[in-house]
Amino acid sequence: MRVDVSLGLRDVPGMLVRALEPISANGGNIVSVLHSRGSKGLVGVDVVFKVRDQESLSRILGALKKEKVRVRDVRVEGHRYYKKRSLSFIFVGHVIDNDIQDTIDRINELGLVRDVDVRMTDPEAESAVLMEVDVDDNKHGKLMDVIQTICREKRFLFINEVAA
Repeated sequence: MRVDVSLGLRDVPGMLVRALEPISANGGNIVSVLHSRGSKGLVGVDVVFKVRDQESLSRILGALKKEKVRVRDVRVEGHRYYKKRSLSFIFVGHVIDNDIQDTIDRINELGLVRDVDVRMTDPEAESAVLMEVDVDDNKHGKLMDVIQTICREKRFLFINEVAA
């Protein structure tokens, strides 16, 4: 099977190798690698490789996820396998006091919280929490519903689509 994956890598030494190793380690035969620098500090990398079967592809995608490599799009034999979307948003309120772990766990049921940045001026004051989340394109609507529910329950202000 021919597989085309689009990755979003941080522009730091070792990231490309970290993204390619799981492919070859799990039976993928790399055909080509094309990369270009993006405007958001990410390097877009398109990798074409061949795998024997669906099981090998699943192992590769699982290994990439474990390595925290951002997989944006996957095509198998030219057909979309899945497409991911990266979101950045801010919660404002008593985010830490209202069980931030619960908030993250609920978001992780549909997506993957890959980065959290907390700004707090005083333990008694409201905080601002920037979250970066990866989600399958077809789960985006459900995730937004979960986020709105969290905001209502915990009385957070939600600032959507923060540009990096």
